[in-house]
Amino acid sequence: MKRNTFLLLLFVLFTAAAHTQTTVDVFINGIKSGQYTIKANQTDGGGISYKKSVYKDVDRLSVQIKGKSVDGGYYRKVEVMGGDTDPIFIAKETDGVPGQFILTDKKVVKRLGKGKPITLFVEKTPANTKSKEGVTKVYIGKLTRE
Repeated sequence: MKRNTFLLLLFVLFTAAAHTQTTVDVFINGIKSGQYTIKANQTDGGGISYKKSVYKDVDRLSVQIKGKSVDGGYYRKVEVMGGDTDPIFIAKETDGVPGQFILTDKKVVKRLGKGKPITLFVEKTPANTKSKEGVTKVYIGKLTRE
């Protein structure tokens, strides 16, 4: 009996931990080329690094995000930051594919090719116009070059 209780408690803890993180899938030229996880309320670290040759041949760069911190009744867009306070590119959510954002932009690809990192944030705006909740930004990682 104690064993079953322990296993149930362990299952509940793993399930709760899985819901407090955001998973980011990176697609290069339509092929899934990596995945990383960001914990809730994380403000830096996390992300993925590729070789220069990978960024050289990029025709299409996109990310797919999943997780409790980005789910819900929100309008979402990804802000690509290049180190300044202003975003270098803003990607709206792809129609019909929740959580997918196409980041293909000359500025983004050129920056990655030069070896400079980009930082990604999701901006969530409540879909309900009567909501008193404000616009929030959630850190979702960095893309860099090795």
